Amino acid sequence: MSNGKDSHDDIANALGRLSPQGRALVADLIRRLSGGEGINPNVSTEHRLDKPADGIPLWAAKLRAERRSERTVQMYGYLARRHLGKDPHPTRLGLQAYFAQRLREVSPAAASNERKAMASLFGFLKSEGLWPDDPTEGVGLVRVHYRERLCPDLGDVLRVLESKCLRRKDTEKLRVLTLLLATTGLRLGEAAGIRREDIDLEAPELRVTGKGGRRRTVPLLPQTAEALSRYMWRFKSGSPFLFPGDTRTGHMNIHNFEKTLRRACHRLGVRPFTPHQLRHLYATHMLRNGAKLEVVSRILGHTSVGVTGDIYRHVMVEEMREAARRFAPLNGGGAGE
Repeated sequence: MSNGKDSHDDIANALGRLSPQGRALVADLIRRLSGGEGINPNVSTEHRLDKPADGIPLWAAKLRAERRSERTVQMYGYLARRHLGKDPHPTRLGLQAYFAQRLREVSPAAASNERKAMASLFGFLKSEGLWPDDPTEGVGLVRVHYRERLCPDLGDVLRVLESKCLRRKDTEKLRVLTLLLATTGLRLGEAAGIRREDIDLEAPELRVTGKGGRRRTVPLLPQTAEALSRYMWRFKSGSPFLFPGDTRTGHMNIHNFEKTLRRACHRLGVRPFTPHQLRHLYATHMLRNGAKLEVVSRILGHTSVGVTGDIYRHVMVEEMREAARRFAPLNGGGAGE
């Protein structure tokens, strides 16, 4: 009986006598058999992790290098840790069953975020050779049906803009940020990361970094530019950020502002609203007042006009109904207006 080395030599000699097409067929067969056993033949076992959760810090670092928002990094990390805490070595069938169950427990948007987090993690681990397979491959996408976005009452927003906090600086930050979000449609994370050099008070406009590191220019209303100018003059600091903070990023903690806004609403006796609902307020008013969908989409930083149309479908339906009432033939009186 030949030893292991001789066996390997025999196999190598046999492969060497095959045609290039034959060697390709053998390599493909090995890959197929390996995949069926959950093994990636291109990955060295020397660098594999003991469990997928061990790769979360490296994955989070990659997301930050791709300039994903800190909020996204933290949310994805939390969702991945929570899932892997219950199922340390997930399989494709296990994930399919899990997401089917989650759709009966949470909103489609929440289930979709969980799937995105797991797909992003395992896609990274597999591509870096840290885990042999990606169990999310073949797991169907979670279809999100956008519902009508809730907007705060404009009168309530005006009351917040006139409210006061215990400290003058907190009052100014609350007023300036609320005004900025309501008149630009920025995401809170985008507003928190604004650098002073990004603001052009002459234009007036500001440059902002959105999702995926995409840069865009957002116009400022004169009153917003004036408020920003006063804020920058009154609260100067050595930080490059408009809203500095003692955080890893160097800018303010967005969760602190959410709490401040919520407390202000309760103090005033108005229905609480979130910073993101100010974004919906901006977009809804723009569309209802005749702004083009393409323009609103660019200002909001959506990846496509279709995304904007899906989110604000209720506004577009209202416009279509009004247009039909006024301009459709044989509508019982609209033609004569």
